[in-house]
Amino acid sequence: AVVSTQSRSRYLAVSGRSNEATQALKRIAKLNGSSFPKDVKIVGNLEQELGSISDIMAPEFLKETILLSIMYFGNLLIKFGTVLFYPLALYSGFCGGSGPPPDHNCVEIKQESLVELAIATSSCVFAIGAGYVAAKQLGRSVSLKIFSTASFIATLILFKCFSNTVTVGIFFLVKLLTNSHNMVTNIIVPELYPTAFRNTAVGFSSSCGKVGALISTGTIYALYYYNPNSAVALFSANALLVAIASWIWNKETTDSVMSDGFLRD
Repeated sequence: AVVSTQSRSRYLAVSGRSNEATQALKRIAKLNGSSFPKDVKIVGNLEQELGSISDIMAPEFLKETILLSIMYFGNLLIKFGTVLFYPLALYSGFCGGSGPPPDHNCVEIKQESLVELAIATSSCVFAIGAGYVAAKQLGRSVSLKIFSTASFIATLILFKCFSNTVTVGIFFLVKLLTNSHNMVTNIIVPELYPTAFRNTAVGFSSSCGKVGALISTGTIYALYYYNPNSAVALFSANALLVAIASWIWNKETTDSVMSDGFLRD
């Protein structure tokens, strides 16, 4: 059996691309072994294509677009930066930001290190559930503030040396909170933007996140071997940036009615 959806045809219709939407539905009908009614006519809301940057930068979306982009930037910088930072920390005996810069040596991966890496990275799985439950029970805005504030505090703890076990736990917590916050933002985007240019909003904010990821992957090695504190400071600064953006955010999208069309005249 062939399973198909009308999501693309719906997007084309609300984007004013009626002819393309009709052709898409005809292809779906053919795949499902059905005939497309000849008297059906799809009328779009607009006669022009939407989805430009100017749409998501319109006054009614400008603030939220900027804040979401900042959140994506900071979260992905921390996410990808810790992916590189964490193994370096384990292999070089990093314990907080204290002590001299580590030696730049290649070391053999031990079974114990693999377990510690698995513990920290498993937080991504728990983050999906934590972000969803928090967004549903507490609301989107409150969840953003809680996760971002806690993440910032957790990154600050990395400046202090306690023990290797505590360091593993802190990395687990940082990744859990960052990914949970990112999960909430992923819920917000489809609730905030109309269908006609929702994909543009997703693409723009995701691109900002990729810039953050590129910066962290390109600098984390140099920062770490110069001084571990500088790498930790990079995480803390961006966690603070995300927290500030989250506290400025005041739009609650829970139970909002998702719009198909364009809100401006």
